[in-house]
Amino acid sequence: MAAQTFIRWSRLGVWERLLRMAQEKGVGLSMTFLDGTSIRAHAKAAGAVKKVTLRRSGTSVRRLAALVAASGPRLS
Repeated sequence: MAAQTFIRWSRLGVWERLLRMAQEKGVGLSMTFLDGTSIRAHAKAAGAVKKVTLRRSGTSVRRLAALVAASGPRLS
């Protein structure tokens, strides 16, 4: 999306107009580079799943074991 906007604005001459307007206002500009590797998003912004440790009480483990045992053998 950012690249598409940059290309579209370049074709429309937006960058040249912005530079000209800034120079007319007396803004001193120098070379500035923005590198995407220096912009980091939080892991949650990228959709990372929160790490959760599962704790099972002895009672729930016994219940699960009983359910598995009661389900009978698997047929292949």
